[in-house]
Amino acid sequence: MTVGDLADHIDGPRLILRPPVIEDADEIFASISGDPEVTRFLLWTAHPDVLETRRVLVKQLTSTGNDRNWVITLRRNGEIVGMISCRRPVSHSVEIGYCLGRRWWDMGYMCEAIKLVLDELRVDPRVFRVWATCHVDNARSSRLLQRSGFTLEGRLRRHAVYPSMGADPNDSLLYARILR
Repeated sequence: MTVGDLADHIDGPRLILRPPVIEDADEIFASISGDPEVTRFLLWTAHPDVLETRRVLVKQLTSTGNDRNWVITLRRNGEIVGMISCRRPVSHSVEIGYCLGRRWWDMGYMCEAIKLVLDELRVDPRVFRVWATCHVDNARSSRLLQRSGFTLEGRLRRHAVYPSMGADPNDSLLYARILR
């Protein structure tokens, strides 16, 4: 099983995870990809316009790589609140990444989305480890990963370039959760 074999739609108590479609671009740009505060600690900067968001979506939709991307929508009205993805660089390990619109911070939505993805990954007996990294100053993401049962494994020095923080590589924190 690859991450591409994971369910297209994952239903939770308050959320539905579904694949993005090009028609989502305006909503994603308005609340997520166009907001510099949302993208501050991500590996990409805020999009200057909705055309950039469309371009990125087209790239995701046509990718044949070992990635799975979902938009996070509210069950009650279908509103897009965030995005979550996973990739499987090796057979036993999956990396997750996520972003959530600022309007929905501190409501438990990302914790629920991570739980839904973890439940889906548990179906594959070959996945032993799920991991994520975040910028060392991203306290909100660190707390989220800890609440989601991830353990801090260490600090990765000069690990990644976070473009909103400058051109030099910054330190990241590595969190992991062992599934079995």
